Amino acid sequence: MPTITPAHLHELLASTDRDAALVVVGGHAAIVSPMPGGRGEPADAMVITTRDAVIAELDTGANDEQLERLAQRLDTALDSLGG
Repeated sequence: MPTITPAHLHELLASTDRDAALVVVGGHAAIVSPMPGGRGEPADAMVITTRDAVIAELDTGANDEQLERLAQRLDTALDSLGG
């Protein structure tokens, strides 16, 4: 079962926070936003990608197939790091 799914990318893109990020903590993916004056992710979180990075890679017209491929690439990269 993949850690990163297209649903995570949909949630990330739906965020109204431009600084939102997809992170993995304890083997689980989550969307976090930085808090004013501090970091948004827990200290043990691994940042996988940001909202802006996904938008830049897929452009604004991303479809489900593109999100599926990106999720697979990110999940494969995470697996190769031992995540």
